Amino acid sequence: MTIKNKKFGVLNLLSSALIFSFFAVLSRTIGFSLPIFFLSWTRTIIIVIILYLFILISNNWIKLKRADIIWVFLRSLGGFIGFFGSYIAFIFLPIGTAYFIFFAGSTVGGYLIGHLFFKEKINRTKILSLFLSLLGLSLIYTFDFNKDKFWYLVAALVSGIGASIWNTFSKKISHIYSAVQINFLDNLMFFLIALFLSLLLGEKWTYPTLSYVWTASMLFGVMFLVTGQLMVYGFSNLEAYTGSLIMLSEILFGLIIGFLFYSEIPSTLTLTGGIIIILAMVLPETKVKKL
Repeated sequence: MTIKNKKFGVLNLLSSALIFSFFAVLSRTIGFSLPIFFLSWTRTIIIVIILYLFILISNNWIKLKRADIIWVFLRSLGGFIGFFGSYIAFIFLPIGTAYFIFFAGSTVGGYLIGHLFFKEKINRTKILSLFLSLLGLSLIYTFDFNKDKFWYLVAALVSGIGASIWNTFSKKISHIYSAVQINFLDNLMFFLIALFLSLLLGEKWTYPTLSYVWTASMLFGVMFLVTGQLMVYGFSNLEAYTGSLIMLSEILFGLIIGFLFYSEIPSTLTLTGGIIIILAMVLPETKVKKL
């Protein structure tokens, strides 16, 4: 893997993390004003149509091999769990707690998936980076254990693991299929699952309007359309553990957004946590001799 490819991968994941830093804001804006699965399939079908048109125009479709169907399915299922678990967690838990558990799950999950599925070696430097990333998280976010919200805490953890699956499993097939085709199949699966659950639960369907809820939902759609491409490009050029650490930059972008838009001044402890996370991100790629 060349330095140029690594830089390209890092740039894509940093861009994705910047976009994802608005996730909690959009989640709380939408809330449960409209049925969650109804909103999901309505915006996802638009993404599916857009990606299908890209495929038609580019004529860049490769017949899916039977052995690759499992990776497409598992990636979509992981993304589905990651989205809905975190969506619920951000509504019912303090944002700091939800972020802490989610990123802990996604970072550890990325390490384990890289080791188990992609044979990435975990040395002491990588373990140190993992420890530093979790330490940085603990300094930035407070963990508030509330037994009455236990299942929401579980949802945040599972969603982080699901996100790590969605982030990394594209590596299994990105060398065969284009990013557009991978994300078309991913969103098609997502659409079918959301539509099925919406019908099963008997959700009330309404016509779209120009309300802030529908606007936020469409912004979610744009977010997933763009980041879906960026994530495939990013993780195809990086190891799973490296990509998982870089996605922690979403936290740093969130701090910047909080300062610029809400005049939230980070505390000394928060800034210290941010510096430690940056150190965790760059440590495995340094040229110094491994520990």
